Amino acid sequence: MTLKWVGLGAFFGIVFLSEAYKIAPYVSDGIPSSLNITTEPFIKIGSGYYFIQNNLEKNWHGAIESCRGMGADLIAFDSLEELDLIWKHLSAIKPAKAFWTAGTDLAEQGKHVWVSNGRPVPSNLWRKGEPNNYKNNEHCDTIFITDHFGLNDEVCSKVFYYICKAPQPKTASFIVW
Repeated sequence: MTLKWVGLGAFFGIVFLSEAYKIAPYVSDGIPSSLNITTEPFIKIGSGYYFIQNNLEKNWHGAIESCRGMGADLIAFDSLEELDLIWKHLSAIKPAKAFWTAGTDLAEQGKHVWVSNGRPVPSNLWRKGEPNNYKNNEHCDTIFITDHFGLNDEVCSKVFYYICKAPQPKTASFIVW
C-alpha cells in the first residue's frame, strides 16, 4: 500500500491506494563511483580501503590502537595479489620505509598469524629467509618497501609507519516495482 497526497481545494488528505509494489533489497560490496562518496582518510586500492600512515611512526601496539580508533585494523593481506597491489602503490610513492602489518607470533613462537582475524600468515608472503626471529626478539611483522618483496619479522617495540585496512563497505539499495 502506498500513500499519495492529493489536493482537495483548501483541504489536503491522505488517500490510500491499493496498488501492490514488489520491493527487492540489493546489497553489494564497495561503494559505486556514481555515488561520489568520499572515503577519506581511506584510499581505495584494488577492492580494499586503506589508510597509509607515512608521517607518524608508532610501535606495533600503538599502530594497532591507532587503526582500531579509526574503526579499522592493521593490514592483514588476504592474498599475494593484495600484497602486490599495496607494494606497487607504496613503491610508486617511493617511501623506502617499513610499515607494520597485523602479523605476529606473540601468542606462539614461530606461528605467525594476523592478529585482526587469527588466520595464519601465508608462507608465500615472506621475504626469502624470513621470518627469522633475529636474536630471538622479532615477533611483529612489517612490509619494508625496498628491492626485496615480502614480509619481515621485527622487534615489536621499534617504531615504524603503519597501514590500516577498513572493513569492506556495503551499499544497500531497494528496487521498487
